[in-house]
Amino acid sequence: MNADREYLAAGLALGTLADAEMIEALDLEAADPDFAEEVQSFCETLGLLAGSDDAVAPSAETEAAILSIPRLHQQAAPERIAPEHAAEPVAPTAAGASAPVTSAGPGPGPGPEKTRRPTTMLFALAASTLLLLSAVLAGALINQQHDTTQIQESLTVAEAERERTQRLLSASDLAFTEAEATGGGRVTLAYSVSEQMLHLTPHDMPELPADQTMQLWLIDEEGPHSAGLMTGTSTELLTDLAMDEDMIFGVTVEPAGGSEEPTSDPVVLADL
Repeated sequence: MNADREYLAAGLALGTLADAEMIEALDLEAADPDFAEEVQSFCETLGLLAGSDDAVAPSAETEAAILSIPRLHQQAAPERIAPEHAAEPVAPTAAGASAPVTSAGPGPGPGPEKTRRPTTMLFALAASTLLLLSAVLAGALINQQHDTTQIQESLTVAEAERERTQRLLSASDLAFTEAEATGGGRVTLAYSVSEQMLHLTPHDMPELPADQTMQLWLIDEEGPHSAGLMTGTSTELLTDLAMDEDMIFGVTVEPAGGSEEPTSDPVVLADL
């Protein structure tokens, strides 16, 4: 499978495709068994992320390697201490022989005492390192579980969105239309009266101030009926609409939160 098809398969599994890509991917999934198998493979791989809640603990090899640090240092200690016990300087005696030169005051403590304190510190260091590693792994496990929950929720939403989109694309009366906006931009509509669904994609719609919003309307002989709000930047999939043949789709600019009835002239009108 080439990179483009892998991208579409992965995006379909994650639900991250744009509308045009989503339609292309769904068409491929329905018509190409190899592509459908690739999508299923991505879904199964993502599902494995949430398949285990077992705690992650350091492996036996990791723990043994950390705890062996003191022993290795203890074995190397004589080599580091040896220079301190080299032959002491001698001074000539009256008979021409040599005798050790001694210094006044107490000498260094016994040899074993010199290695005992570093060994104790190394054991403490090893234990601290092991505890730190366990804490890091525990934190990673918590983060992984949080990420897994988010992925599961995203996949659930994406799957529901995919099913609704599939219903719309499979409708026998699926139709498309496009309408220009008076203030610039345009909208593309895909809709089905039998499924009571409408998919809206805005293109280059103007941004509105925070106290205004775009409201969608379905207009029949009795007048306009609100179909919800739109941002002007993201796609909208509307379901369970009271759609009839020969209705008109409209968009008006309303105060934030929307209105019960239009308060301005439509900026978009399209015959359905």
